[in-house]
Amino acid sequence: MKILSNFFNDIKANYKSLILAFFIAVIFWIVVSVQVFPTVEDRINGIAIEIQPTDYMLQNNLQIVSGADATVNIRIEGKRYDISGLDAEDFYATVNLTNVRAAGTYTVPVDVSPKTDSDYTLLDTDPLAVTLVVDEIVTREFTIDATAPDISLPDGYYADEITADPPTISLTASASILDKVTGVEARSTYHGEITESHETGSDIVIYGANGSRIVADDITMSADNVTVNIPIYKQKELPLVFTLANYAPNFDVNSLGFEIQPATITVAAPDDSIDYLSELNIGTIDISDIKLNQTSIIPITLPAGYRNLSGNNNARITWNIDDYGKLDFTVDNIAMTNVPDNYDISLITKEMTITVIGPSENISELSSANVYCTVNLLGVALREGSQDVAVTVTISGSNQKCWVSGSYKATIYAQAKEDQAG
Repeated sequence: MKILSNFFNDIKANYKSLILAFFIAVIFWIVVSVQVFPTVEDRINGIAIEIQPTDYMLQNNLQIVSGADATVNIRIEGKRYDISGLDAEDFYATVNLTNVRAAGTYTVPVDVSPKTDSDYTLLDTDPLAVTLVVDEIVTREFTIDATAPDISLPDGYYADEITADPPTISLTASASILDKVTGVEARSTYHGEITESHETGSDIVIYGANGSRIVADDITMSADNVTVNIPIYKQKELPLVFTLANYAPNFDVNSLGFEIQPATITVAAPDDSIDYLSELNIGTIDISDIKLNQTSIIPITLPAGYRNLSGNNNARITWNIDDYGKLDFTVDNIAMTNVPDNYDISLITKEMTITVIGPSENISELSSANVYCTVNLLGVALREGSQDVAVTVTISGSNQKCWVSGSYKATIYAQAKEDQAG
């Protein structure tokens, strides 16, 4: 105990000398470390390699698809106070890609340099080079083929053209992959019977040659969700009819036989309106346009939204008039009606040649006396001088089976009357 007591008493008495001795020892140790051990080695791991594509690569869609996340480890030597605090963030690791001119695999050396002015010696680089896989990455647009393979339709229903929204999709991938793409399908996820229009989700399927599927793991798509539109129509077979116009009141319409080809067409409608149709009127034929040995053609047009599933664009009307004949009659009994009081009107045309068509046995019994020409001035915009106006031609007799072929005009001369002074 006495020894310890004396020891602590000496420390208290000489503490200043002891502190000075401690600092001298530290300084001596630093000097010895620098002089006896002038350099040390250190290992720096995980230096990220900065890989920048060249302008040529950017202009030609060349991208690094493998190896871009590589790192490098180095072993350095230097004075302790120079390198002891260095880590991976204090170094650049770069590669030179000027030789990359096409898709392929390249092994390129790694160059390591300091970001600071630290004094060190690079002893080892691991790895000395990295392997990069370069590919031509392109974007191409494809039209989407929308399908609904798992729907079913009851009788009387029709699925119109199935469409995709958006109608096109852009695929981004290696040019070698996209060169194999032959089509993109949006397949509806709807299953079962369907009787009205639907918008559904879809599965995107990418196809290659011979209908083989291409796995899309390496393909980036511009749209992850594509809507499939399935328009459903009601369909019905309807007989075709037409309207005969401008025949005389005394004409026997039932005497005129005809045949329509096609006799019926199948029509699809987007609503229930087709349920209330029993026939489809395709238009009007003027009786004066019916000619011997000729067929009449009427375009088949449907209201907006309707579909002609039969595909017939025209209907042909064949007239059953094989035993009919045609005669020309010179007519001079031309009358004017509804002559206005403010004009003096005179007929310049004195006679007209009128063509009549009808059954041979009926037409042979006609004469010019049976044909009447009337110039009706009601509603005609008259002017002074000569002008042509329409003529109405009538064949006398009840239940007449003959009709006038063509249209006719007569020339009149109009002169305004002088005002009568009161």
